[in-house]
Order: sequence, then C-alpha cells, then structure tokens
Amino acid sequence: MPRSAPTPCRHPACALVLDKPGYCDQHRTQVHRDYGRARRGFDAEVGFYQSVRWREVRAAFLREHPLCVACKATGLVVAAKVADHIRPLKDGGERFDWVNLQGLCVSCHNRKTARETARRS
Repeated sequence: MPRSAPTPCRHPACALVLDKPGYCDQHRTQVHRDYGRARRGFDAEVGFYQSVRWREVRAAFLREHPLCVACKATGLVVAAKVADHIRPLKDGGERFDWVNLQGLCVSCHNRKTARETARRS
C-alpha cells in the first residue's frame, strides 16, 4: 500500500512535517479549543440552556409530559427527551412559560428546528 507524502502542519506559522495531513499535536488542541469558543459564541441562547433554572423547568416539564407530542399525533408512543419551545426564543417565545413548551423526541425536535432555520434564512 503506498504511503502519502509528508505534509507540513496546517497552522500558518508551523514548519513541523507530519506523516498525515492535518495539524501537529500542539496546534490540533488549539484549533479545537478555538472552534469550541467560536461555536459557543455563535448562539446567544446557549448560556440560557445551561442555566440551573432552565434545567429545573425542563426536568419538571418532562416529568409532567413524558411523551413526544408529534409522535403521539401519529399514533406512536415515544418518550420525550426535549422540552421544546413552541414559539422559538429567537422569535420572541417565552422562556419558562409551560404554555410555550412541548415534549418532543430528538428526531422530531431536529426536524422542527431544521424547518424553523430554513424559514429564517
């Protein structure tokens, strides 16, 4: 099996030569750290979803509403894992009001979020 040619680290100022394309050990951790920082800053609501109050509200809501409402509407019985905001926070939805919450399974929540994101674009 042929071996690939040595390539330099992808970091702009690094001259270290690697067996495989990518970053050297020192710059790999830096790039991953920077990516994580950029990702956390991408969505202003990330901090809200990590708050103690939200976690308590979410847990209480899911105890009271344990089934996915979207699956239940189609006759399936699937456990809800996500307390979803019916009207998204980005569209002015209430954060802690149970009237604005619904229990969804992960796949239904991802589908709903994708539709909302596409509509916003």
